[in-house]
Amino acid sequence: MDMKSIFHLAAVVLAVATTSAAAQTKLLLSTFFPPTHPIVADVLVPWGKEIGSATQGRVIVEMASASLAPPPGQLDMVQKGIADIALQFAGVVPNRLQPELVSEIPGAVGSAAAMSKALWATHERYFAKDDKRYKGVHLLGLVVFPAQEFFCVKACPTSVDQLKSAKLATTPGTPARQYGALTSGVVAGPAVRYFEVVSKGIVDAYAAVTPIEAISFNLAPSTTGILKMKDLGTAGSFALVINPKKWAEISETDRKAIADLSGASFSARMATLDTANAVALKKLADGGVKTVEASAQFDADLKKAYAFLAADWLKEVGNRGIDGAAALKFYRDQIVAAGK
Repeated sequence: MDMKSIFHLAAVVLAVATTSAAAQTKLLLSTFFPPTHPIVADVLVPWGKEIGSATQGRVIVEMASASLAPPPGQLDMVQKGIADIALQFAGVVPNRLQPELVSEIPGAVGSAAAMSKALWATHERYFAKDDKRYKGVHLLGLVVFPAQEFFCVKACPTSVDQLKSAKLATTPGTPARQYGALTSGVVAGPAVRYFEVVSKGIVDAYAAVTPIEAISFNLAPSTTGILKMKDLGTAGSFALVINPKKWAEISETDRKAIADLSGASFSARMATLDTANAVALKKLADGGVKTVEASAQFDADLKKAYAFLAADWLKEVGNRGIDGAAALKFYRDQIVAAGK
């Protein structure tokens, strides 16, 4: 091959490579969860790989090595283009994602997969009209983590009176309001900081986290029991969002492929968290953590004490033009229909 042919071939190869590179869209996904957490390792990473396959490599999802914003700033981070995709915990932005807090109203709970599918269906039917809450971002999906538990560090309370005198670690927002209605001993802060107050026995119990976090945050050695309350469960909800400008850069065909892997399909991926949660529960039980059932009277008293949370939520979403009563019933009916 003469030099002219070699130069021509090199030019062709360079042109193809340049065209291929230009056609590829890279999406940076940032989350405050560690890479070993199942929401990252078993949900977000596989989802990103499937997007790459579904778009034949035209769209690539890359994981940031560390969170590019604190938990409350995930939506703003995506809106500003610091990251392209993020998972926003609704509990730390209640003024914006109030409808999603339907999962934090004490009531019947189910599997993470069932609750996630129910939340997405409820969004499509009732919450979508409140489009201002996702201004500046594009919503891809909604998920709900496994049900949160009430973990006892000392003896589990058996009555509201005992709970009133207890010191309790919980997260800010709805959980702090929930338990603050019963005790002045609430220590509110990020769950990742529970270890200090739990391991030192400063609190009598901790709440608003799943068994997965109890294990991963090394709280298990200080945990004696799990208090089960009938139909008074809560769970944390999250929104998966993408920067709208980045979304617009993607071809219509590839946007459809990503949409097909998001929404209800993304909700179904939460079954992997149900599996991880079951493993964590077994580890706790094997470590001597006992499950304690609340008495009927205790349940009734707690239900009465927590009634204001539903009333407040109904008022807040009503101000947004949402039929909260119908939405709450629909959400819970979907969970029941899924067999919990």
